[in-house]
Amino acid sequence: MAKDLTNPSPELFLKVMKRIRREERILAIKKITIFSTILVASLAGLIPAVKMLVEELQSSGSLIFSDFEIVKDYWQTFSLAILGALPAVSIALCFAVLLILLQSVKALSKNIKIVSNIKHLAIR
Repeated sequence: MAKDLTNPSPELFLKVMKRIRREERILAIKKITIFSTILVASLAGLIPAVKMLVEELQSSGSLIFSDFEIVKDYWQTFSLAILGALPAVSIALCFAVLLILLQSVKALSKNIKIVSNIKHLAIR
């Protein structure tokens, strides 16, 4: 007797769905590992970047703390001088590291959510 190939067995659907969910879970766990590593690295990089920014801001010296009345009278000229004296590289570095940190937290939470949802949706 020939097998009916047009109608697959009912167990086949369950096997395929279990395999798909297992692969999704494995992929999510791999992503969690990668994004956790990126998160730790960006946290480690944020500390020296902020220290560098603070040091450069302190070394530039600011008139705003020593004589506020002069700053108030000549605020337009002072704002242009401040823009020219800002440590742009340090600020850009801090923002870049902070952006990487926030993106890794976002991706990490998304993948943790995927892993936790797959456990609840598992076909038995």
